[in-house]
Amino acid sequence: MAALDEIDRHILRELRRNGRISILDLADRVGLSPTPCGRRVKRLEDDGVIRGYAATLDNARLGLNISVFIMVRLSGHGPEGTRDFLSAVAARPEITECFLVAGNVDYMLRVWVGDLEELGDFVRDVLQSIPAVTETSTMVVLKEEPQPEVLPF
Repeated sequence: MAALDEIDRHILRELRRNGRISILDLADRVGLSPTPCGRRVKRLEDDGVIRGYAATLDNARLGLNISVFIMVRLSGHGPEGTRDFLSAVAARPEITECFLVAGNVDYMLRVWVGDLEELGDFVRDVLQSIPAVTETSTMVVLKEEPQPEVLPF
């Protein structure tokens, strides 16, 4: 783990809120001059602490009104079945996150769809048609809470 001081953590909190903030504004918010602030951001990027910057999308405005977590159990844990499953998952834009998990299932998927009919079609026609998939279980997200402002370190 990278050694971070309080200024580094402050920089990360600000960048988490707004990844497009200028170095000048960021420096002002964290109490540094622009040059040392820019050097710290560059170091955090070079060290891999900051992996990249992304836009936060409004899924409802994109017609994606339903978010679900789908737990998937594979029929076997051989490399071929897993490889086929992961290839199929990577090809589906509905799947925004894929986690290999420990427990009574193998993978947990985050999926976004427009409505319940689309969800049913996706589970039946896409997921359950993958040969390695033996069982799925779906949990519909009722409300997504905002992320806490505190970083976990």
